Amino acid sequence: MKKQGRSRIWFGAALATLMSFAAVPGAAQADPGHGPGTARTGSGSDCSAGYVALTFDDGPTASTTAYLKALRDAGRVRATWFVTGALAAASPEGTRRIAAAGHHIGNHSYTHPDLVSLDAATAYAELRDTSRVVRAQTGRAPTLFRPPFGSTDARTRQDAARLGMTEVIWTADTVDWSGIPTETVVSNALTVRAGGIVLLHDGLQNTLAAIPGIVEGLAERGLCPGRIVRSAEPVEAWPGLTFHAKAARW
Repeated sequence: MKKQGRSRIWFGAALATLMSFAAVPGAAQADPGHGPGTARTGSGSDCSAGYVALTFDDGPTASTTAYLKALRDAGRVRATWFVTGALAAASPEGTRRIAAAGHHIGNHSYTHPDLVSLDAATAYAELRDTSRVVRAQTGRAPTLFRPPFGSTDARTRQDAARLGMTEVIWTADTVDWSGIPTETVVSNALTVRAGGIVLLHDGLQNTLAAIPGIVEGLAERGLCPGRIVRSAEPVEAWPGLTFHAKAARW
C-alpha cells in the first residue's frame, strides 16, 4: 500500500506538470533523428545470451523526449512504454514520439487506480478509454497491458483479453520510483534474466540517468533489449502471481 500511495501522488504531480509543459509554445517539437524504423536493438551486444524487455510506466511525461534520446544514444534501443490514458490525452505528441521512434506502446489504465478495487464497469472503462486514446494518436490499439501496481485478478485479465491485450507484469523491479540512487536503479535492473521484463518509470531523473548503465550492463552479459511477446508457459512475477509474457528478439 505504501508504494500505491506514493505512486498515486507522483502520478497526479506528473499530470499537472505535463499539462503545464504542454501549454508552453514550442514544447512539443519533434525529437530530431526519430522516425519510423530508425530504432534498432543493440548497444554492441551480440545477444548471445538472449533478450530482456525494458519497460517504462506512467508516461508520457515532460521527460519522455529525453528518455527517447537516451535510448537512441545507448544504441538505438527500443523499449515498451505502458502509458496512462490521462497523460497520453494531455500529451498526444509525447505518445506519437514514442511510436515514431519504433517503441511499443502498452495500456497502463487511464487514471492509474488499483483496478481490483473498482466496480466492474469503471475498471473496464479504464482500459477501454486508454486503448481508444492510444489508437487515436498512433493508429494502433495496444496489444499489451500492465495493471497499475501489478494489482490484478481474473476480471482484470478478462477485461484486457476482451480488448485484445496480453497482461504483462515484470520479473525485475528496479524500485526506481522510491528515489533510490541511479547506480541502484542500474544494479536492480541487471538482476533480470534472459526472457525477463524490467520495470522502470518515465519522468524520473534517476531512471533517465540509469539508461546508459543498464544497456551497457546488459551488453556485457550478452543480453539485448527485446520486444514483449506472449508466453505459452506461465512466468512468475512473485510468489502467487504469474503472467504469460516474455522478452524476445525484435
